[in-house]
Amino acid sequence: MKAKIVMLFLLCCCVCFTARSQVEIVADGRLQTILEQHTAYNSASKTIRGFRIKVATFTGQGAKNNAYSVQNKLQLLYPLERTYVTFDEPHFIVRYGDFLSRMEAHKYFQDIKALYPTAIIIPDLINLPPLSEEDLKQPEYFEPDEEGNEVK
Repeated sequence: MKAKIVMLFLLCCCVCFTARSQVEIVADGRLQTILEQHTAYNSASKTIRGFRIKVATFTGQGAKNNAYSVQNKLQLLYPLERTYVTFDEPHFIVRYGDFLSRMEAHKYFQDIKALYPTAIIIPDLINLPPLSEEDLKQPEYFEPDEEGNEVK
């Protein structure tokens, strides 16, 4: 019986007296600098990984004019999506869209492939999608009170 009382007393003492500890991290200060630079770079970057449709590539004389005429035609057909002409020596490349997924790019790919048979979907760094007015609105949040009624 006495052993049970002693064990109970020891158990109560263990529960009542919790040990507090403190951890000190010792690291090179350059790690913090690298972390801050990485954070600043990511917050300044306006691109993310995504997909574009590579519509056409032009080389040689008149390549620039051909690329910009394709861009103008795409902008007339699809005014809501962006088109890009880039120069990667010696090629002028026309790319279309800023798609987050390959499936999203595929919606437009079939129509563009009919016009430009060499079109392909490629992974690329894309511009962040623009926010609409609906995206900027905060959703309403309801939290039930003690009686279960919804309160704003």
